[in-house]
Amino acid sequence: MLSRRAKEAIKTGLAFALVFAIALQADWLNPYWAGFAVAFISLQTAGESIHKGLNRLVGTIPGCIAAIIILALAVQSRWTFMLLACAWIFFTAYMSLRSRNNTYLWTVAGFVCLIIISSGASTSEQLFENAVFRLLETALGITVYTLISVFIWPLNNAGEIKKASRGLMATQSGICRAGLQMMTGTIAAGATPKKSAELRQQELEQLTRLAQVLVAEGSENYEVRELRPIWDRFHGLSTALMESRDRWHGNMAELVRMDVNALLPAVPALFDELDCRFEEIRGLLEGRPASHKPNSIKLSVDRTATRGRSHFELAALAVTRTELEAMETLTAALLDCALDLAGQATEGSKRQTLSAPGTVNRVIQLPVIDRDYLCSAAYAAVTVCAGFCIWIYINPPGHGGWYNMLGTLALVSIGMLHVPMIRFVKSLTLAFVLCAFVYIFIMPRLSTYFELGLLLFTCIFISRYFFSGLAQMMASIAILNAMPIQNQQTYEFAMLANKGIFLIGVFLFIHVLSYMMSSPRPEKKLLALVRRFFRSTEFLMSAVAHEPGSKASIVERWKIAYYRHEMNSLPGKIGVWSKAIDQTRFSSNTPEQVRRLVTTLQGLKYRIEYLLETRETRQPGSFAREMKQSVHAWLASIESIFVSWSDTPGSESAVDLEQRLLAELGELEQRIDATIAQVDREALSEADGENFYRLLGAYRGVSEAAVAYAGNAASIDWAEWGEERF
Repeated sequence: MLSRRAKEAIKTGLAFALVFAIALQADWLNPYWAGFAVAFISLQTAGESIHKGLNRLVGTIPGCIAAIIILALAVQSRWTFMLLACAWIFFTAYMSLRSRNNTYLWTVAGFVCLIIISSGASTSEQLFENAVFRLLETALGITVYTLISVFIWPLNNAGEIKKASRGLMATQSGICRAGLQMMTGTIAAGATPKKSAELRQQELEQLTRLAQVLVAEGSENYEVRELRPIWDRFHGLSTALMESRDRWHGNMAELVRMDVNALLPAVPALFDELDCRFEEIRGLLEGRPASHKPNSIKLSVDRTATRGRSHFELAALAVTRTELEAMETLTAALLDCALDLAGQATEGSKRQTLSAPGTVNRVIQLPVIDRDYLCSAAYAAVTVCAGFCIWIYINPPGHGGWYNMLGTLALVSIGMLHVPMIRFVKSLTLAFVLCAFVYIFIMPRLSTYFELGLLLFTCIFISRYFFSGLAQMMASIAILNAMPIQNQQTYEFAMLANKGIFLIGVFLFIHVLSYMMSSPRPEKKLLALVRRFFRSTEFLMSAVAHEPGSKASIVERWKIAYYRHEMNSLPGKIGVWSKAIDQTRFSSNTPEQVRRLVTTLQGLKYRIEYLLETRETRQPGSFAREMKQSVHAWLASIESIFVSWSDTPGSESAVDLEQRLLAELGELEQRIDATIAQVDREALSEADGENFYRLLGAYRGVSEAAVAYAGNAASIDWAEWGEERF
């Protein structure tokens, strides 16, 4: 019986040979355009291929329109032509990075424009013909591959969404139960850090997988498309639950020293209810009827049990109560989603609109620009400009293909700049040599399309069956460039040699250019991103020093939104670049150490985000006035620490930092006692008291997260990453 890999290779090879047969029979312009479509949309399942194919088709349309407009405006002015092309590439590159579900669409819109404007059309009729045939042959490749993938050994995503969702619910249930055991002392906090880290990593992977299958299965299933808003809400609620739970876990060091069951008597009942809800959600996704009637659990604090507790312990308790109540609300909303998806929703189900984590309430609607996306888009535009200048002033083999191919590679590579382009050269060279052998010694002997089709099928089958990942992509590029096929077929060794030199030269040039823009070395990039993270947190801490509710200018609001976006996005980028570090050259820092570093940065991000949110809540005026000096001293200390880390990420000793922050927090606690003694007679509502302790917990949380980072940073050999190693 054929393996799945063999079946997919056969399907791709068959579609590849068939589109060439149709295009050649119809005498269409550039039949290899249809071959490109087949080679680069073929994925493991029909839904994924259909989605990518539709993105390629839709992206071809604006690419063709942009090419026609550019040539219409600047056909006689080379520099205007270059500037317009670079502007289009800059726009499409930025949009491809910014878009979540349509990255490939914008990438195609960029390189199709370059292909059309470099096609050599001398009249408007030829230009329009090139654009139409590009669109037509792309549609042909997509249609043929889609039909083959649907009718021959179909492999779809049916049930993958529910399967991924059930796995995610099981993981989140396990993490919540483990957190309860640590909080109540059933198991020691941190007793199984490896298992906990594995579960959290598994949760992140499952959230990513759920987002992917939502796109894939939605492309092949009408019912899923109809329910897509509910599934998107389910994914968003699951993400919010993960973040709320992480904020709760951040208080574990304080909680393990308290009898939580005595302070919050309803905690056991709450977690029993959460277990029932997770189990009910999994059952509904499996198709079982609803059997659990959700109960709303209210967490109330036993005031008698709080006597003798420090203010910071009470603050940790207030934060914990807030996050546990948020988890109760989120799981109830998840259950409502599952009931909707199962068609068992009740009329009494409540729908809540939850804002995305890290969102900023802005009076103005100025866009928050991602700095890395902007630099990557500029890199793509500069690459096109460099290719254009190479063509005009040097005109090496490849000619006008330089700005076309350089721009295409830049658009494809900006999403994976952590992978050096030099790695592509070896695979491309080997694949090109093998295809050149076929072009020279086999293709001239073919006399019928049956023989040519069999050859094309064999080449694609070999590339798909025996290779994967990078090697497979390079094999496809080599086949389409080293084995050109036209209706009027000719063979020329000089053309083949020039094309080989051109392709390898393009990859080498873009690798060199990547060093001119910014260092693509992962260890250097990681250092730069960590420094940027602390520059962002330092600015946000200075923003916290402003009076709550005070009016900020438009520029100040935009800067807060920008640095908040930086803080929220950088830990993920640091995690991506950290995985690309060559451990053979930088062996002092193990992957586990780097993973813990990223985790502590993520924790610090959550704590600062919580502080920013809590800072905007209403606070008792008397408390705010009396403690203003102590809070500002603490903020100044935190700011100075972040400034130091923005220059040298491991400059602060964890022990010294902990003593320093504890001393300042101790002074803050003394000021609280004095303030309470003075304002005890004032009417202080329960809500004001809770808001105050949440804010106090947020201050303590930032301090603890900073100490946790310092402890992990001390184990990192930062000097090694700063060394120049080749």
